[in-house]
Amino acid sequence: MSCSNARSYTAELLSKQIVRAYWDIVVKLTNAEAIAIAGTITPKFTHHLAEYSFTKYPAADYARYKSVYASKSASNVEVHASLFWKWGHVGKAKIPEAQLQLIHKVENLWPEYVQAKKCIGAKETFAWWRSKLPKTAYITAAYITHLIHHADPLPIIDQHNFRAMNSLIRAVRPTHVATSVPRTWQDIEDMQSFISGILVHLPGKSAEELDRFLMMYGRSIKLKKPKKPRKLP
Repeated sequence: MSCSNARSYTAELLSKQIVRAYWDIVVKLTNAEAIAIAGTITPKFTHHLAEYSFTKYPAADYARYKSVYASKSASNVEVHASLFWKWGHVGKAKIPEAQLQLIHKVENLWPEYVQAKKCIGAKETFAWWRSKLPKTAYITAAYITHLIHHADPLPIIDQHNFRAMNSLIRAVRPTHVATSVPRTWQDIEDMQSFISGILVHLPGKSAEELDRFLMMYGRSIKLKKPKKPRKLP
């Protein structure tokens, strides 16, 4: 698929989506909102940042994946390991069959992506992978796009940091509406805008640290389903 076709796919995908009220408004925080959110984050920052496991997500491996993907060389030997890393499977011998099949699909598609030389921008790259991978593989397509275009900078996005972002925005903007999980390119742009807007009010903190904080904070506020009462014998 050419990049022009990928763009057509994106337009078609958007036309089929249920319209959300906030789609027309990119999450661009006012200065007052950014300061308020930074004030909320600061007392919690160290605690949640410490919850991030570098054993589960080794930093050196992550740095290597970004370098390899960004090079766009015809052979990418890190696909298997990089997806293991993203799914938190480092050190595990077995993973779900569906994930294993997805790894093989990405490995097979990589040379084709590299040949699509007009896929220069992150948006086009994301559209290309979304058009090739299963509809349920949004996070994988976004992650691959991040690894390739991390220097833009383009953040990682997942259900956890997305939940954290929207919760923090809602605290200062009660009318803010969002889906429960990220689904579109706009969600990635919103995350990029949110991180850059908050970071200037968190002196001494890096974008990588803020990303890790959002991931762990998002996990901590996830609503847990109440346990069903045990049936009496």
